[in-house]
Amino acid sequence: MGATDKEQLLDMGFDAARVSAALAATKNSGLQAAMDWCVSPGGSALLPANGFRRLFAHADDPLPSVDAPANAIEGNDDAIQESEATAQSLKCDDCGRLLRDGKFPTISHPFKTPAAAEFHAIKSGHQNFSESVQAIKPLTEEEKKAKLAELKAKLAARKEEKRQLEIEEEKAKEKVRRATGKELVEMKERMAELEMKKAAEAKRREKEADRIAKEKIKAQIEQDKKERAARSEKERLERQGLASASSSSSIATPSAASTASGPKEYTDARIQIRLAGGGAVTHTFKATDTIGAVYAHICQHTGSSPGSFKLATTFPRQVLDDESRTLKDLGLVPSAALAMI
Repeated sequence: MGATDKEQLLDMGFDAARVSAALAATKNSGLQAAMDWCVSPGGSALLPANGFRRLFAHADDPLPSVDAPANAIEGNDDAIQESEATAQSLKCDDCGRLLRDGKFPTISHPFKTPAAAEFHAIKSGHQNFSESVQAIKPLTEEEKKAKLAELKAKLAARKEEKRQLEIEEEKAKEKVRRATGKELVEMKERMAELEMKKAAEAKRREKEADRIAKEKIKAQIEQDKKERAARSEKERLERQGLASASSSSSIATPSAASTASGPKEYTDARIQIRLAGGGAVTHTFKATDTIGAVYAHICQHTGSSPGSFKLATTFPRQVLDDESRTLKDLGLVPSAALAMI
């Protein structure tokens, strides 16, 4: 239980006679009213130097005892018990704190709520509250200014804390963005490096394929040259009447001896075509196919339209524009190298 209004007034330094008179004069309506009465000029004037004055209409009425309760004063039938006094504040039963700005239902405002109690309950977690007849002394101007300054300082501190928190969050986000950007750059570099390696490997394979094809063509050309030389030698010998010369003759070559029964007939022609955009196409045709079949194969392979290009021998250079002639007639059997121009 909290201290009574009388005990609180006595603790404030008022003498017992003045406290009893104040409670009687205010009909126990609350601590604030009794305290106002005690400090008012009228209340002070009613008290003589000996500590008490009659408060009743008849001067012959006996004075009450100083220690008697205020509601025991004779003739004061309208006085109320302290338990029946109007509530002046709310008290937290958990911590004993009085709430200054608690609002209580009145006739004119029957639905007012104790906002201070709600705020205290939310902030502290306390749940037990009761009404108190004890009124809290209003704040002085200096106390109000100090309270306002304290609230402003707390608000500024919260704003600064929030600002620092936002700065830290922004730094963390910036670190994440930088790390993500670095990872993306590294990934792009790895992809580019991988593509370069693939392109270099493809180029190397293409060069190797071209080298092998060239070696095969050179070998085939050399073989053709030897066979042509052998046929020419045989024809020369026949013209000179030496076709029946002995196989042991020093001028007879092995190729000529092997072809003594007649030249070898080839039925296929292996043609390699160097494309205009790079690369080469190798295909085996029949010896009786025309050069037009080669043109058609190139159009099908590269998607070029007929008439948009020409084929020519590499050495000596000769444009093959008569598509009706056979590969055998053009001397492209058994193999030959052509260029797309």
